[in-house]
Amino acid sequence: MKKQHIFLSLSACIAFGAIALAQAPATEGTQPPPIVGGATGSGTSGISGGGNRFRTPTDPIVTAKTAEIRKVLDKVTPVTNEQLHNPSPNDWLMWRRTYDAYGFSPLKQINRDNVKNLNVAWSWGLSVNGVYEYTPVEHDGILYVWSHGERESLGENIQALDARNGNLLWQYHRNIRPGFNPLNVFATKRSLAIASDKLIFPTTDMHIIALNLKTGAVEWDAATDDDNNPKGVRTYNGAPLIVNDKVIMGSSGCAAGGMTYSQTCFVAARDLNTGKEIWRFNTFAQPGEPGDETWNGLPAEKRWGGSVWSIPSYDPEQNLLYVGVGTPYPWRSIERGTHNPKGGGHNGDGLYMNSTLAINPDTGKLVWYYQHLPNDDWDQDYAYERIITTTNYGGKKRKILITVGKPGVFEVLDAKTGEFITALDPGFQNIFSFDPKTGVKTPLLPSETPWTGGAKHCATANGARNYMPGAFDPQTNRYYLAIDDLCMNRTPETPDHMIAFDANTMTLAFENLTREVQTSGILTTAGGLMFSGASDRYFRAMDVKDGKELWRSREQDVACSAPMTYMVDGKQYVSIIAGNPGNACIGRARATLEYPRPAESVVLWTYQLP
Repeated sequence: MKKQHIFLSLSACIAFGAIALAQAPATEGTQPPPIVGGATGSGTSGISGGGNRFRTPTDPIVTAKTAEIRKVLDKVTPVTNEQLHNPSPNDWLMWRRTYDAYGFSPLKQINRDNVKNLNVAWSWGLSVNGVYEYTPVEHDGILYVWSHGERESLGENIQALDARNGNLLWQYHRNIRPGFNPLNVFATKRSLAIASDKLIFPTTDMHIIALNLKTGAVEWDAATDDDNNPKGVRTYNGAPLIVNDKVIMGSSGCAAGGMTYSQTCFVAARDLNTGKEIWRFNTFAQPGEPGDETWNGLPAEKRWGGSVWSIPSYDPEQNLLYVGVGTPYPWRSIERGTHNPKGGGHNGDGLYMNSTLAINPDTGKLVWYYQHLPNDDWDQDYAYERIITTTNYGGKKRKILITVGKPGVFEVLDAKTGEFITALDPGFQNIFSFDPKTGVKTPLLPSETPWTGGAKHCATANGARNYMPGAFDPQTNRYYLAIDDLCMNRTPETPDHMIAFDANTMTLAFENLTREVQTSGILTTAGGLMFSGASDRYFRAMDVKDGKELWRSREQDVACSAPMTYMVDGKQYVSIIAGNPGNACIGRARATLEYPRPAESVVLWTYQLP
């Protein structure tokens, strides 16, 4: 057994030994695909894997046990639109559980009084080849996870696990197409999405695939359009969002090298039932389109960047999709060709870089946009979660968006119009100042300064924050986010600031400084808790009132994913993936070098009360 699987629980090992047997009993008139040994071709469903680890036994006892283990799949029901709008507290159907990107669960069996008793329920080893920034999804007692392929093949796995004990129920493997540019492969995902009877899976080489929730069989496989371009550099490493029977997905990795007019970054919608593309919105203003003048006359093939690194939010009341767009590329305006633009003014802003886009999800039409940082010179993405909530700020109740880009500034917009409301700078950046009434930013550093010398810019290109999401708690009306004081060539004694931003007062409810830098996303729950992993490899539960630590458990490696929680058979579980962190997490972990990282391994840890 390979090293990456040494953390399997006993129950998971039983399932592992029960692989590749006769088919399970038919359910609802359909027969699951054969459980096969070894994955071949472009896509294979069943309990499978690379190499010779999975052979097909014929022992009738094992066959019977496998069928018994897989019976839990009979309970899986389709997910309706109503459930996506108002999910069961027991489920986690999308990246941040709900459309408003809260990362909040109404479950409260685990609470501030009993969390000290939390123990490991089960664990599951994952491939060490991928980068794990991933949040599992769960429905009807089945946990779905993404894993990169085995060393023998460049591919990706989707696994369905019994959420009570970690038993493997089925696995889908797909090889990445030959010739895909490995220099631009971001071998990670943020999450999957569940809707109807489908599990939606975006691939690294730009396909979107719908798998059957019960069997892992392919319902449809839609190529974007990169298959015909061997030099394509785009990828999918965010996660889908299902809105009004449409699969919303943004692309990323759009840098120089083989990109043509048709290969800009974008956000697009596909039909949930067929995979057919319905609309596409390019994150670069194209020649002849509104905003074209902001690119200083650059031709379309020289407009690079604009990745949709994270997942949009959605407001059903206004039927608006909120998309965060990343930086332009090259990062410096001089190299890009937008420095000192002809005609001045906004002619070098580079729409729609570093913007919030409000898009009608049915038509793909832009309703409004707000550009947080025009003509960026310092790789300061504004591509992260948009929190949708209401506030009484200024004595007026209104729906708002809260977002924080790499500079670590909390920025608040009117969700209906995009009007700037206010911003709060905790003080971790020296790139710009801003007008508190209009939000207009004034650069503080000269763009002519090369990155290799001269002025020291804060935040770094890694950001005071990065893609690891914060969480909002509607009970406290606070947005919890870890912001790191990691400036160029300087690390303070306590670099991590766990911040609670009050959405009513637009002030900080608390700011806790710690030596250990938070590396994972944050989960909040109705039990008065927030969960997060840090650079010292501890997974912690803290009190949402004041951030005080209430419990911790040490993992085998740094966690760079986002924790989630669910309930099955009346018992609440909390899960997080630890291991193989991405570049941003590794950069944060280096701030506390007294905690060296162990040999590589990736484990999905799941906790429960006794």
